[in-house]
Amino acid sequence: MITNERQYKITKAQVGRLHESIKEFDLQETANRIGSATLAKAELNALKSEAEILESQLAEYEELKSGVITTFHARSLAELPGVLIRARIAQGLSQRGLGELVGLKEQQIQRYESEMYASASLMRLREIADALRLDITEIGEVSPIGSPKDTPIKERALEWTKFPLKEMYKRGWFEGFSGSMKELVLGADEVVHDFVVSASKRPTLALHRQRVRAGSEIDFYALLAWECRIRILATKTENVAAYRAELLTSDWLRALIKLSSSIDGPIQARSMLAEAGIALVIEPPLPSTYLDGAAMIVGNLPIIGMTLRFDRLDNFWFVLLHELIHITYHLKKGKLEQIFDDLDAEGKDEIEQEADRLAGELLIPAEEWDHALARYMRTVDSIKKLASELGINSAIIAGRIRRDADNYTILNDLVGYGEVRKQFPKINFGV
Repeated sequence: MITNERQYKITKAQVGRLHESIKEFDLQETANRIGSATLAKAELNALKSEAEILESQLAEYEELKSGVITTFHARSLAELPGVLIRARIAQGLSQRGLGELVGLKEQQIQRYESEMYASASLMRLREIADALRLDITEIGEVSPIGSPKDTPIKERALEWTKFPLKEMYKRGWFEGFSGSMKELVLGADEVVHDFVVSASKRPTLALHRQRVRAGSEIDFYALLAWECRIRILATKTENVAAYRAELLTSDWLRALIKLSSSIDGPIQARSMLAEAGIALVIEPPLPSTYLDGAAMIVGNLPIIGMTLRFDRLDNFWFVLLHELIHITYHLKKGKLEQIFDDLDAEGKDEIEQEADRLAGELLIPAEEWDHALARYMRTVDSIKKLASELGINSAIIAGRIRRDADNYTILNDLVGYGEVRKQFPKINFGV
């Protein structure tokens, strides 16, 4: 959402550059250059999708600025912050102007709006609404306790004692808490609440914007705990630049994959992602989550979370590329913001199937794979020869063969067992 003139001008310039890129995009040349018509089309569609999203934001801001809109609808209190922002724009007030009306600095209004008023008190919200001359009516409907509305975690208040407290305590996730396990259980409504809020000011609101690929029954409290941990660690990740979606071309992705040929490829990959504005965070899975990885957007920061539950090079690179495809083509702020993946489970929806297909295509182009001797001979020499020709780690070739054959007992010596976790020595994988 665009909230001020500076953002409007920046967004308008971005749209101009995107349209120029789309106009100059040569589908056939790109397909020939990267060796895949599928990836070339996906790259063009990603540019068009990004342009459409930004254009809709520009149109909304322009419509609000015109002063034509005077009525705003919110289906719940969770949507009130958006109403306040839109009402300010429709009133012709800048963030500085609103700040002057309520006795706050412009920077404070900017912070409120960037976090959707998550840290504002009820009294402050009322002051803002009054300053905007905004009349708010709300209908409150009470559902009987025990009704269907009272049960789903995705829609109702969190029950703090249902989080995997023992595991979170053992991993030292509760910073500043020095009490015993018993004290944690007794004070879960405060300690766990603070942990969740430190990761997300409104932890339950975005759950309808997530997808979970799973083959087993997942403990959604454990999933939320792991997500919060990833979010917290991502904000502490050093040297992450401002995100630039335009950098993530097929050529950039292929350059990333070529890092796999280096001994410290995973470490180099993390640095390359940070330079593009993506935080890569490693955290072992919690029990009953069955996670390999996740892709999410927090504010303007794209995050890839990986568990490394399988300590193999082939698994690392496939999971990394799968989540990168989600970030590049599937995640959209305000729509789909979180995807959690158990890649042992069948990808049944279109998004997961596309991520599987494109990740495989990026790692080993179809044109190369269709005629590769290694695909049929499956010998060490043929695998290493193909890996050398493609400039990638032989573990990726071996992993593809095992995956296609659905046989994970073959080529054990080539998939890089034990070669990933040791590159992240600060992480305790023994938990």
